[in-house]
Amino acid sequence: MKKIILLIVAVIAAASYLVYAYMSGDPMFGTLAKTMDDLPRNERLGAKKNIVVLGVDGREKDDDPGRSDTLFVVMFDPKSKNVSLLSIPRDTRVRIPGNGWDKINHAYAFGGHKLTQQTTEELLGIQVNNYVMVDFSGFESLVDAIGGIDIDVEKDMYYYDDWDDFLIDLSAGPQHLDGKKAIQYVRYRDEEGDIGRIKRQQKFMMAVYEKISSAQILTKMPGLVAEIMKMVKTDLPVSDMVAMGGALHGMIREQGGLQMATVPGTPEYIDDISYWIPDITDLREQMVEMQGAQMTDRYRQGAEKMEAEYRRNLIAAQEKEKQQEVEAKLEEAEKTEKKIKEESKAKSKEKADAEKKAKSKKNKTDELGPVEPKEEKMTETPKAVKPPAKESSRSTITVKVVDCSGRGAGSDAAAKLAASGFDVVDGGTDPERDQTTVVSTTSNGRVVSKLTAVPFPHAMRILRADDAEYDAVIFIGKDYQ
Repeated sequence: MKKIILLIVAVIAAASYLVYAYMSGDPMFGTLAKTMDDLPRNERLGAKKNIVVLGVDGREKDDDPGRSDTLFVVMFDPKSKNVSLLSIPRDTRVRIPGNGWDKINHAYAFGGHKLTQQTTEELLGIQVNNYVMVDFSGFESLVDAIGGIDIDVEKDMYYYDDWDDFLIDLSAGPQHLDGKKAIQYVRYRDEEGDIGRIKRQQKFMMAVYEKISSAQILTKMPGLVAEIMKMVKTDLPVSDMVAMGGALHGMIREQGGLQMATVPGTPEYIDDISYWIPDITDLREQMVEMQGAQMTDRYRQGAEKMEAEYRRNLIAAQEKEKQQEVEAKLEEAEKTEKKIKEESKAKSKEKADAEKKAKSKKNKTDELGPVEPKEEKMTETPKAVKPPAKESSRSTITVKVVDCSGRGAGSDAAAKLAASGFDVVDGGTDPERDQTTVVSTTSNGRVVSKLTAVPFPHAMRILRADDAEYDAVIFIGKDYQ
């Protein structure tokens, strides 16, 4: 009986270890890991205490939980008192577990700070231990609680966000920013994209530190700490916060500053959406340095594997985008052809109706009998006159201009065409299309040659419609310039 009990206990213990090893990522189960780099969690860098910090823009509309508008990781070594900070652009393209490829700031919308922490771990190849989350409404109160921030605004900043109903309006130069103005400064985004905004956020954080470490604030610190803790959500122990605060103070005051870095990469547009594509191998080398670790073969191979997966996904996304563009152009061409045919058909019907009406009128005249002509005195017998030969084409080329630009560019295009000698007919507006297209209704060489000289970039097509009142239809697209 004892032997049987021992055997059962041994089996349970073995099974328990297998489950534990698989869940915790034991090296022997590395091939079963669900990450792109095949690294289990215990092989990720974890020599320092890594804390993910989220600045969240909570939204009330349509139950939208918001996004992590600001995201960075604080790396703290309690032994060496070393602190460093890595900013992660919110547009960074990542694979969010269970949600496919997307911007990293969407991880918060899909699964809150836990999913953001998990996604950040996989991207950086490190173990994230804790989180700190500050809602931007709390950020306003925090800045106001310390009496505002003095900062030199680099440029005039103006931007209105329709979605969030959020206005940014700051003038260049030294300014004292209260909470509302401070949010405008850290959230402003222009042609520099996320990278420019991250630089401003890092600059602002240093300004905040300068303020809270000043003598005028230190006397108010006990009350401020209590107020600040109401604005912040975190699982970081108070003892760790105190230790990290002391280390930050020492580095800034005594060691010449805080080490700050940003995820290396390049900007890309996919489906007209901006992304930051991280360079995984460079990023992982940066992590080894910032974590004070050594590059192992497994860690390097994992980075290379993950980099290859990023490239495959990016190429697939770009190919999909190209295919969508081709399909859109084909659809646009079909709409153009259909429109020309419908107009030609309508013209033919109009002509047939006119002929039918004329014939009906003649028949009524015949029914009434011949009309006696008035007597006219003839002085001489008129000579037979030969009718003039029908012209093979119009002396001036008539074009119908249809504005599909979505911004009223049709009138400008019509003026340019008129100045170039074309007879212009206003064709009104149509749904937006990407490319400006000239559709000739005749294959006449003189006409086609003249149409190729239209005074702005365009694509050219020939679609014969002999009954058309114009030689061409010109659809002004969004690319008009």
